[in-house]
Amino acid sequence: MNPWSRRLRLGITGAFVGFMGFLAVPVVHIDTPLSTVMVDANGVLLGAQIADDEQWRFPPSGTEKTKFSRALVVAEDKRFYQHPGVDPIAVARAVRLNVLQRRVVTGASTLTMQVVRISRGNPGRTVPEKLVEAVLALRLDFALSKAEILACYADNAPFGGNTVGVEAAAYRYFGRSASDLSWAEAATLAVLPNSPGLIHPGRNRDRLGEKRDRLLDKIYAQGLMSAQDLDLAKLESLPESPRRVPRLAPHLLTRAIVGQGEGLRFETTLDASLQSRTTDVVWRHHRRLSANQVHNLAVMVVHVPTGEVRAYVGNVPEFERAEHHNHVDVITSRRSTGSLLKPFLYGAMLEQGELLPDQLVPDVPIRIGGFAPENFDRTFMGALPASEALARSRNVPATWMLKNYGVGRFHDRLQRLGMRTLDRTADNYGLTLVLGGCEGSVWDLTTLYRNLAWSAMNPDATQGPNAVHWQGDGQTDSPLDTLDPGAAFLTLTALEEVNRPGVHASWRTYGSGRRVAWKTGTSFGFRDGWAIGTTPQYAIGVWVGNADGEGRPDLTGFQAAAPVLFDLFDLVESGAWFEDPTEALAWVELCQRSGMIAGPDCEHRVEAQVPLAGERSQVCGYCERIHCDQSCTHRVHAGCARSDQMQARSWFVLPTSQAWFYDRNHADYHPLPPWDPSCEGQEDTGELALLRPRNGAEVYVPVELNGQRGRVVFEAAHRDDRAQVHWHLDGEFVETTELIHQIALAPAAGAHELTVVDQEGVTARRRFTVLDKKASLVRTVADRLSD
Repeated sequence: MNPWSRRLRLGITGAFVGFMGFLAVPVVHIDTPLSTVMVDANGVLLGAQIADDEQWRFPPSGTEKTKFSRALVVAEDKRFYQHPGVDPIAVARAVRLNVLQRRVVTGASTLTMQVVRISRGNPGRTVPEKLVEAVLALRLDFALSKAEILACYADNAPFGGNTVGVEAAAYRYFGRSASDLSWAEAATLAVLPNSPGLIHPGRNRDRLGEKRDRLLDKIYAQGLMSAQDLDLAKLESLPESPRRVPRLAPHLLTRAIVGQGEGLRFETTLDASLQSRTTDVVWRHHRRLSANQVHNLAVMVVHVPTGEVRAYVGNVPEFERAEHHNHVDVITSRRSTGSLLKPFLYGAMLEQGELLPDQLVPDVPIRIGGFAPENFDRTFMGALPASEALARSRNVPATWMLKNYGVGRFHDRLQRLGMRTLDRTADNYGLTLVLGGCEGSVWDLTTLYRNLAWSAMNPDATQGPNAVHWQGDGQTDSPLDTLDPGAAFLTLTALEEVNRPGVHASWRTYGSGRRVAWKTGTSFGFRDGWAIGTTPQYAIGVWVGNADGEGRPDLTGFQAAAPVLFDLFDLVESGAWFEDPTEALAWVELCQRSGMIAGPDCEHRVEAQVPLAGERSQVCGYCERIHCDQSCTHRVHAGCARSDQMQARSWFVLPTSQAWFYDRNHADYHPLPPWDPSCEGQEDTGELALLRPRNGAEVYVPVELNGQRGRVVFEAAHRDDRAQVHWHLDGEFVETTELIHQIALAPAAGAHELTVVDQEGVTARRRFTVLDKKASLVRTVADRLSD
């Protein structure tokens, strides 16, 4: 056998065995705990949580750090892209210098070898250790790209104190991402890993400046920067003490960690500048509210077109005062909704044609089953336009609307619009659903108002908007349902009429006044104050209260939350108002008095826009054609008056119970004239109504300070101001009233029946129960617990 062939085979075999042995050498990796980092949409640091080993070591950002990478290679390993992990030229030079100097002058470490060294915990610098590092560096260079090795070094190199990695260093020393560093900043950081102690203020600052400038000269010599850039870079000042890590969104950071884990980089949709200014507004109003022992406040700002959260303040960031529960993220907490859901009932009825925007809705004392709603001001208007009832947040009209629309339908509609906190059955909520009987979060309720605005802005959309989200990569949830665009637009128009607080009340006076559709809410016991508003650009939700549920006087949406809302709208840019979705609206002729489709007897008419379904809405039934005498003080007919003594008139007539209250709020309302006495056989129907007590009411008669049993006032209404009303309690005559039909009685505990009769025999009855003291106390406690 040819000895050369044998040697060749042995050589190949040896090379193969050696190569396989080389591949068997493990590829080092660095497995150290990372800080949790949160940045805004532009990469600005919002906050971070230190790593488990108490080091600020940020996760990789995934962005190019061009200037730092180039500065690092020039400073540490100029042949980095040519050698295989070990630089033989540098090794030869190091051996020569170390022999000549008879001490270790240089170690000839490449960036790859330094990565290996970091992965091994920075062991002592010995010859055997250097040999191990060399082998591992060759293996690492074979396994990874140069870019990956460079990134690994940049992410794990020491930069002074407990700052590790270029991302943490860039934020702590210069307040920006490593990808945004200037040449001077990149050079400063590039010289630190070999001398991290130079960064401390007052210690070797001149040396740090000299090293930086020498590196800048080298960078210039390689043609990476111009002479002008070099001169300007040397003029830049050195960093001072490491900056404190910001805490701009602490509650959102905690939410992210709880939901997704630690050691991650959370890229959000927030705007750091807006977040900072929003927090300032929260602090300012916190000082105002704390005087009333109201300690907590939450705010969320959402960009309407995209659903991106731009500001998120989960609570007043006063973490030193633990007794006020400032760590609680109220944005995700469930709180009573107050009146915030009324606009969506109004909009839902509009889109079905079951209500028109200015249709009269009743506002009188009612009792439905065991539920008797009250308006906030304890008064009644009789009847008022639905849009005005919404703008004034009247509870009785809202209850009437929900009863007609259906609790189950409304419950389902809210869920499809984005409210996720309705986890009980519709029957469990009952009619209180629209009055604060359910719970909602700032997140869900602001989502609803954003959805309302989006619906009006996108009449041609084939699907609803994406869910509101705070992470930069968006959401994968299914699109939300929407309201009919015409109904949404008209709902927003009504909400623009809500009276504003303080200096914002006269906003229409100024040409620059901000147009906002908004609504307040106040929960039972003054525990929650809400204000949520929207424009085509932003939806903003504000909650004010105490996280522990303590109520306070004057803790209302209007007084506590609304001033915050309008200060926040001053922070965001304003744009054009909502455009009419003309294809989703129809022009119809309405009765000016009732707001309903004009009927044949409606004398005063007006053209107005309604949703398309509104064209099929109910025709006005409030206007009647009557015949009266020449002065129209009495009604007549052909059997009791000549034709030349009669005139035909259109008359606006409300039901008696509504008319009694309506007449006291509208000077232009005229009750239906009575029949002329000569018109035999004619009777007025619906003339008499009992206003109080409500049917099935439970009342308590207190004992006065003088020890005497107190009295309860009962009230009736009659269409004829001259009528007499006779009162009977349990079949016994009590009293006759004229003009003002009120009596005060002190019935004993138990069940009773009250009857009123006018002089024509028209009768009205109510059953009610008088509670004894013990029963009254039990009832009061039960009502409070169920609220």
